[in-house]
Amino acid sequence: MDKIRLCIGTNDGENIAKTHMGDTKVFHMYDIIKNSGNEFIEKRVNKVQDMDHANTDKMEQIIGIARDADVFVAHQKSKNFVRIASTTKYQPVIVKVEKISEILSILNNSFQEIEEYVERRQNGEVFNTIPEYK
Repeated sequence: MDKIRLCIGTNDGENIAKTHMGDTKVFHMYDIIKNSGNEFIEKRVNKVQDMDHANTDKMEQIIGIARDADVFVAHQKSKNFVRIASTTKYQPVIVKVEKISEILSILNNSFQEIEEYVERRQNGEVFNTIPEYK
């Protein structure tokens, strides 16, 4: 695997939202590229931002918006993040820094570990692990 696609919830395009990922205005899609940095792919509007974040329909609709992601990135853990980890092919991660540029650097430096999680999920394994990066 040479790249991992990330979905990051943001309200201003520069910082990760401090709220639940599903409560953000937009999702920024990035590829982190093994030994090579990252690439911004596109911005996607969160059409279900105002739906109750505990609603599993909201989770499914967000997955639909970011269906090509490998990893969902958020600043805080939610019930839906736990559900994503335990029931889907997507790997959630928590980051405790705010600037997206720093998040991309941290996750790029953790590429090998994240790659292992993503590959396990792509091979059909489902598990509860949600790594946290600072």
